[in-house]
Amino acid sequence: MGSYRLRIASITVGLLGLLGCKGNPGPGLKLQLAESASQHACLKTDKSGFPLSAVLRDGSVRLSVLQKQGSGWQFQCDITAKLPDEHPSIDLGPMDRSQFAFFAELFDSSGKRIYTGAVSGKSSVSSDGGSGILPMFGVESWNCPASGMIGARAFHAATAIPSGEVLIYGGIETGVVASNAEAMSVTDTLEIYEPAKATFQAVTVSGKAPSPRAFHQMAVLSATDTTVKLIVFGGITAGRGRQVLTTPTTNAPIRLAPCGEALPAGPEIVTLKYDGSKWTASAETPPQSESSAFAGSTALPQGGLVSIGGAKLAGLPPCSVGGGDLLSPGNGAAVQRAVAWSGANGETFGSTTLTTGFLGPSLTPISNREAVALGGAWPASATMAPSMVSLLLSSLPDAPTASSPMGQNVSGVPTTFHTATRIGSALADSAMFPTAILVTGGFQMTNSVTPQPGQPPAAASAIRVYTLEDASSAPMVRTVTPYLPAACGSAQPHYRPAAFESASATASGQRVVITGGSATQVSGCNDCETAADTSLLCTLSQASVFDSGKNSFRQIPAMALARFGHQQTLLQDGGILVTGGLTRRTDRSGVRLTEATSEAEIYNPRSASTDAPDIDDPVTLSLPADQQAGRVGVDAQKACTIL
Repeated sequence: MGSYRLRIASITVGLLGLLGCKGNPGPGLKLQLAESASQHACLKTDKSGFPLSAVLRDGSVRLSVLQKQGSGWQFQCDITAKLPDEHPSIDLGPMDRSQFAFFAELFDSSGKRIYTGAVSGKSSVSSDGGSGILPMFGVESWNCPASGMIGARAFHAATAIPSGEVLIYGGIETGVVASNAEAMSVTDTLEIYEPAKATFQAVTVSGKAPSPRAFHQMAVLSATDTTVKLIVFGGITAGRGRQVLTTPTTNAPIRLAPCGEALPAGPEIVTLKYDGSKWTASAETPPQSESSAFAGSTALPQGGLVSIGGAKLAGLPPCSVGGGDLLSPGNGAAVQRAVAWSGANGETFGSTTLTTGFLGPSLTPISNREAVALGGAWPASATMAPSMVSLLLSSLPDAPTASSPMGQNVSGVPTTFHTATRIGSALADSAMFPTAILVTGGFQMTNSVTPQPGQPPAAASAIRVYTLEDASSAPMVRTVTPYLPAACGSAQPHYRPAAFESASATASGQRVVITGGSATQVSGCNDCETAADTSLLCTLSQASVFDSGKNSFRQIPAMALARFGHQQTLLQDGGILVTGGLTRRTDRSGVRLTEATSEAEIYNPRSASTDAPDIDDPVTLSLPADQQAGRVGVDAQKACTIL
């Protein structure tokens, strides 16, 4: 603790330089720009990334100071400067740097917002005591981090921790069998994305390593400045380097079938520590014997994880013969339970028994104590067509309670592995009705007597909003018309329904960004990225946004890399980090192959316009509601004291 003076430090000679401050100016911030992903991939051919670059343009910069208040942030003041001539510095007085964050916006000479970014106070000083870096990303576009991921992976966990970093764990890795370039195994490796540097850093295992797994969920239990406890549950597991997934050779409800030695995975507690220079992690196994593959799981805001449904695996065929149909009684059995872990060390466990099962459902929090499962119910017999079912869990996280163990049938296409995102502002202790959940894509479920290859729903029924009017009624559903819903094929810029997409709400909770996926691939319609790709594992680079305020679903710029099985994570600066996934490449002999990628991208949903408040600006959202409408233009809302 001590007097803290912040300056906008020099980037290049003549730009944002310090001008004649009295005394020691203290640490500064170098505003640096990320590379745009619009013209190229975010990894070079040698797998290196694109370093951040200096600001070399005229315009204006606004730096906003926010102070931590509980689990959120409170606006303190702004400082503005004209580039390249003005060089302000501010005195923040006695302060604990870890309790502050700095948000920056760069405007062009016309007043249009072009870059935004943020850094926490503890990261505003470099390791040598000099100026720290504040990475900035182009608005309404895709940007490249300063490095690629440490490991290539898909269907991994990417969990934001309270200090702002993103912990990445597990997932599918490819190339594990010399004779089969597409053989898929599971990994136990960890790495972390550090927003203050826009780079990925390795996490060293100290003690017991976590299990290799994919299709799992990880959530924070508790956190201090140096230690984070997390719970991980579910997915599939096996020894690393053993093939556990394959593309089905027969009709199956999903396009990645478990095979060989694949097993449903159970719970683990992961302890993540930071000593100021490096990250370490260790794992321990809690006493519960629960396990489930392809369950629906979610993290809760107050800490803890809840999971519902999924499958037990049994009698899986060798991977060489095409994998098993999970809906077949010989390959899988429904998990008819909901389970939850909470407490600072994951010591509190709760469960409830259900009379229905789900394969790859969604589980979406609607309050700090409630969550809604949506998905195609596990058919009671091989001839029964699955139905779309909603099931409300309450009394979370320590004592999950099902309002109806069978759930309630709802309208809409029965799907598995769809996305589901709650629309609205921050969660409260009790649900605020009506509550809306956006569901997109997935694989349409059919009975197991007349199965079809897993396919997404038709475009006209692929985007659905489920609205809960109260805690007891079945959700009402309405479909949302996508752009060019009748089109088919890669040549037309229409929304292509897909499974294994990824989706996340923006900072306001009023918009949802949906990316990638594996598209429709049937006779008469090939919606893959290119017509030449006829694999069931074809990929998409498409990106779309649902705007609840405008009730619109529209196209946004595509990702640099087509992928599915990737993860999206909302960052503290309002950006959305996309990590990993399975992608397609052509080898030297012209054969198209599926492989995991280490490429990451960041989408910045901030608005270029300054004519109205930016609904996804974390600074605007930190203001009292009656002051948010006044934050327009490039001026200071409340000017900091300038030295």
